[in-house]
Amino acid sequence: MNKRTFFTTALMAATMWPIGQEASAGVNIDINIGQPAPVIVAPMPPRHAPHRIVVERRPRFMYTPSLGFYVSVDSPYDIVYYGSRYYVYDDGGWYWARSYDGPWVFVEGHRLPHRISRFRHEEIRRHRDEEFRRYPDDRDRQDRGRGRGHDRWH
Repeated sequence: MNKRTFFTTALMAATMWPIGQEASAGVNIDINIGQPAPVIVAPMPPRHAPHRIVVERRPRFMYTPSLGFYVSVDSPYDIVYYGSRYYVYDDGGWYWARSYDGPWVFVEGHRLPHRISRFRHEEIRRHRDEEFRRYPDDRDRQDRGRGRGHDRWH
């Protein structure tokens, strides 16, 4: 056997014989038709940024016993007053502020007080409207609310 044949045979044997490893085989098929679509990434607006709710004048708040908190009666928004904070449901989420005129900050669902979160927004409005219709005029409404542990008006 000549040197060249021996060397070729030895090289083939060395490449075909796995040393200390199992032999493995794999198939990789890659098909590319045209250019890939561009990936567009748009930043999400921050949920904790102040929310734009405009209340031009201080609303009146009526205590609603069936709810256990105050709800605004003459405001473009249904503002809830509870625990020295104001809450409003807008744009699919709840927001809170230290003042009725904001700034309004998003409230995570688990941080909304249970007394408020146990009612859907529509239920709060319905309870408030029912309580508001119980008394014929504002003076009667204000007088009847005294002496029950809560002033009816805030």
